[in-house]
Amino acid sequence: MGMVRIRHFEFICRSQSMEPSVARFRVFYQLIRNMGFYSFALRNVKNILINPLKAFMTGR
Repeated sequence: MGMVRIRHFEFICRSQSMEPSVARFRVFYQLIRNMGFYSFALRNVKNILINPLKAFMTGR
């Protein structure tokens, strides 16, 4: 499932003519460990929606 999230993120970035980066990816996802496996979970979306363009453009 983690790879699907990475590919989806890359597709969205490229469709917006933006270079995908780890910093931008981390705006939306965080690395988690669940039952011995690593995956990506959504971050708190509320903070992203307050300043969506600034958070995404800077990757912070």
